Amino acid sequence: MQKDWEQLARQLYEEPANPGKEDVESILVEEAEKKRIAELSGKVDLYFKIKQYNTPKAYAKVNTQIHRRKARSGSRIVTLRTLKIAAALVFALFVVSTAYYVGKQQLSGQNLAEIKVDDSGLSQVELADGTIVTLNRDSKINYPDQFGSSKREVSIEGEAFFEVTPDPSKPFIIRAGEATIRVLGTSFTVNAYPGNDRIEVIVATGKVQFSKNDVDQAMNRLLLNPGEKGTFENRSKQLIKSLNADPNYLAWKTRSFVFSETSLKEVISQLNKVYRVQIELNDLSLNDLLLNAHFEKEPLDFILKVISETHGLSVSRTGEHYLLKKEA
Repeated sequence: MQKDWEQLARQLYEEPANPGKEDVESILVEEAEKKRIAELSGKVDLYFKIKQYNTPKAYAKVNTQIHRRKARSGSRIVTLRTLKIAAALVFALFVVSTAYYVGKQQLSGQNLAEIKVDDSGLSQVELADGTIVTLNRDSKINYPDQFGSSKREVSIEGEAFFEVTPDPSKPFIIRAGEATIRVLGTSFTVNAYPGNDRIEVIVATGKVQFSKNDVDQAMNRLLLNPGEKGTFENRSKQLIKSLNADPNYLAWKTRSFVFSETSLKEVISQLNKVYRVQIELNDLSLNDLLLNAHFEKEPLDFILKVISETHGLSVSRTGEHYLLKKEA
């Protein structure tokens, strides 16, 4: 590439020169043209750093060849015509490199992937930075194949558990409906199903900033620590911070349940959510029965058997519908 520049400089300089009057005005104009070329060359360098191309060095080569020719000839001077041609070349390089840079940026912004999980099961994806995302059923995530230099941004609908790779120089940002979650490195769950009346974030480790979209005021964001939950109410647009009182908030991912003096109504609600079935009680009085149990990745039939034997109930099943009732 440098040889091409040198050859170009020779061709430009060896053209027949038609110098005008060497007065003060022409010298000032020439100096202005030189300054303009230098400024354009500096801009070219900013864009060609992408290709590791040393534009100032190349420009210096051209300038050196011109001045060497001038020293040898003794009488020939750099004309305005030559300077304008050189300026045009530098400007052309500036335009091309700008187009390349902008085109590359637009192209990378379009390289988005989407993973959508239906009702058949869970899905796990590893992002370019090593972050692991586990998606619950009926959820989807959009993410770039490569993150930019200043941030890592994704969007989500549904429920997902994030294990974010720490990187203080690149905050991890999640867009979820009208809320934004911002972290550096932590693990947490996001529940943002489009039909729900709220968006929830529960932090397992690290710290999470939970806020309304594109709002910087302190009153419109929450800082969540491990064990805390942030809630964004879609109707009132309010942010609420509280302690997470649900030990089974990750049961959809882990298939592990902890029930401690838990009402049968709540137990059944949890099982219906995780296993995507319909379990009912034939008597409302059964809702208040309490259960103490810990299940670690047990099948649903086993859990229902424990419940029925604990409280003297019978279980009948029709497809995905289960009915618990008192034994006669």
